[in-house]
Amino acid sequence: MPNRTVQLTTVDGTFADGESTAELLGSQLPSSNNILAYWCRRILLGIVVMEIPLQIDKYFLHDFDLALTGALSGFIVSISTFCLILLYAQWLPKLVIESRPLRGNFALTIYTAIVTASTIWALQPTLALYETFLLGQSFLLFIYIVNTVTEKNDVIFIVTCLALCLAGEGLMMMLTQVLHRTLSLGPIYFDYNEITNRVSGSLGAANVAASFFNLLIPLCCCLLFSTNSKRLRQLSAIALLLGGLGLVLTLSRGGWIGTTFSIGICVAIALQKKWLSQTLFIKLSLGCGLLIIACLPLLAERIFGDDNGSAQSRISLMQISTLIIADHPFGVGANNWAVAGQHYADRTNFREEWFYTVHNKYLLVLTEVGIIGFLAFGAFILTTIRSGWRILGRSDRLLTPIALGLTAGICGQQIHMMGEIFNSRSQVQLLLLAAALIFAIDNITAPKSSSIEIESP
Repeated sequence: MPNRTVQLTTVDGTFADGESTAELLGSQLPSSNNILAYWCRRILLGIVVMEIPLQIDKYFLHDFDLALTGALSGFIVSISTFCLILLYAQWLPKLVIESRPLRGNFALTIYTAIVTASTIWALQPTLALYETFLLGQSFLLFIYIVNTVTEKNDVIFIVTCLALCLAGEGLMMMLTQVLHRTLSLGPIYFDYNEITNRVSGSLGAANVAASFFNLLIPLCCCLLFSTNSKRLRQLSAIALLLGGLGLVLTLSRGGWIGTTFSIGICVAIALQKKWLSQTLFIKLSLGCGLLIIACLPLLAERIFGDDNGSAQSRISLMQISTLIIADHPFGVGANNWAVAGQHYADRTNFREEWFYTVHNKYLLVLTEVGIIGFLAFGAFILTTIRSGWRILGRSDRLLTPIALGLTAGICGQQIHMMGEIFNSRSQVQLLLLAAALIFAIDNITAPKSSSIEIESP
């Protein structure tokens, strides 16, 4: 009778007899060099993630007048830039040696290429180079996360860093509001606007801070539905409380609407999947209710009070966008809206003191990089949401809620983008980081077919 060796490998990396792959390969323990490389990567990756809201950066060739119009005003070099270089220096040799296929997103690649190419036809090519430099760094971060985050522990580490960022920002914004002044920690400034009574944390602008909360609050909300990590749930509860207060203090109506929409998605799906117990649902409802009651004067004043022509100005800026699009169907070049818009301002009901880059991400993309760039950007968002939706059908009780929170956060940001520019470093990098995590989780949780190897004489 012929001898046969049958090896069954299951989804979780165990063999049919219950022994794990690690146990069977116990002799192949990591060397000290591997341990050092592991911790170096962790530290560098942690710095990249946590520095996104802190913005420890420098603008080279900074143009102050240009910055007042809402455009990127120089080449941005940050601590994350150098850390990302070191991460690639560590990863690329391994990628070449192992000859692994490089994963990415086709739509995002096309969008990045179009933004880069727009420097050719841009009204002011230098301005297009500023955005290309920023988007290029964010694109490299996206590629790195998608290809190197292949284990659950990596996801947990990044999500923990994001929850800490949310809690820290919320706490510092509460302090600035109580003290009614800007606070500084070395090169980091937590801003308070005495005129508008709005706080923006370390993110530079209240609406930018709101978009930060917009994405991370749903993530922390969904971590409460997880059954696998008690400490992560506790951290998320603290971050959710502080982040919710921080979001209110931004006085960003778009941020409020987007976050409410995101939370609604999270709760609805959690109830449908029976992740959310009746007790936890009551606690969340009471918490939200108490937060609204405590902040009711601020909410009422912002919603029903005089906005000093803010809404009207945004309508006028949108009208300017439509005029530019009609004359430039292929766009005026990345980061060139402010330059182009100045030639059309007198053709609308526009007050000069309102002039700023259009507060609508979709119109901004369409105006600057044309219909092809707009379609590529939209395809990237849709493929990201589709990937997150696909993960919801899988059974991992830690990664699936994380994917839901990230996907819901991105959905909420799409509403916020209707009234916000979304061109700052923190917004671009955080969006691409969240998308990369969704694609990474999709790959980690994807069902692996069992492999059967039959050896005959």
